Amino acid sequence: MKAYRIHSPRTLKLDETEALPVGDNCVKLKNLICGITPADVAVYEGRLDVKYPIIPVRQCVGFVSEVGSNVKGIQRGNRVVTSPHASCHNCKACKDSRYFDCEKPALFGVNEDGFLSDFSVVSCDDVYIIPDRIKDEEAVFIEHVATALNAISRLGVDKGDQIVIMGATVEGIILAQVAMYYQAVPIVVDMREEMLALAQQSGVYFTVNAVNDDVCKKILSLTGGHMADSCAYFVGSGMPLQSVCDYTATRGKIAVIGRYAENALSCNVGELIEKRLDLFTVTDCGKNYSSAINLLANKTVNVDLLHAEPIPFDKAAEVYERLSSGAEDGSLKTLIKI
Repeated sequence: MKAYRIHSPRTLKLDETEALPVGDNCVKLKNLICGITPADVAVYEGRLDVKYPIIPVRQCVGFVSEVGSNVKGIQRGNRVVTSPHASCHNCKACKDSRYFDCEKPALFGVNEDGFLSDFSVVSCDDVYIIPDRIKDEEAVFIEHVATALNAISRLGVDKGDQIVIMGATVEGIILAQVAMYYQAVPIVVDMREEMLALAQQSGVYFTVNAVNDDVCKKILSLTGGHMADSCAYFVGSGMPLQSVCDYTATRGKIAVIGRYAENALSCNVGELIEKRLDLFTVTDCGKNYSSAINLLANKTVNVDLLHAEPIPFDKAAEVYERLSSGAEDGSLKTLIKI
């Protein structure tokens, strides 16, 4: 088996490893395509507490090449997408087959070996069959769509609600599309004109440039003078978290979305209390993987503009170095074809 392993910060090597045994409740995957996330780059740079060596990447699409003796409902040849988490199988949720509610999940590529390899073995509970109408390049985004669905649920977004999305990131643009599916009105705020233009090409009607526009004034005009019903803040947006209080109406709701913040996030709690705002964190997909697959299969969410051309497997180390050095800005999703 060939696998990329990070041996120490900024040291990514393609290693020959022993073939992995397939347990009774596991499936073996021939990996097809992977998506690099900011967490993967953080592991590469040594900014997360991980035990080296480790195979990076949590987002993977593959086809099943072998199944364990106890596996039901999954067959050889099925094309699947992996969950970002490895279920512990010991907590109450896992024992009740609610693996999405696992109390001690391990994140692939951070706490457990990920998928930047030609083959992987994973529990059958941590993969989802995907239909033929979803391309490999689209399926990599299922985690992002599922996280967006979780955010919409936590915020209680209803038809006609205005939702400010702070960050025209890949995830932010996907959230805007999901919000429109629920007939809400997304307003995307960002400092990068090129990403706001990409949001518009993806069907988002209202965008605000945080550098050139008076953001509060524009949101006020777009919301009929009462500001937004809710606000979603992406930790990778690079914008001040405190602004969520300014953009959200009294008694509104705020979601802070993301696992790893690059910088410390600070917010005036007193202002949250004064405006009676509800604050949530969204760090996972909840139980939305199947729903996310359905949205992609029906083309409700379009991710065609959100990724660059897939990179060949043998160029993976070069890609990591370019992303780390800033030679590649990483605004679009980086895909690796295996």
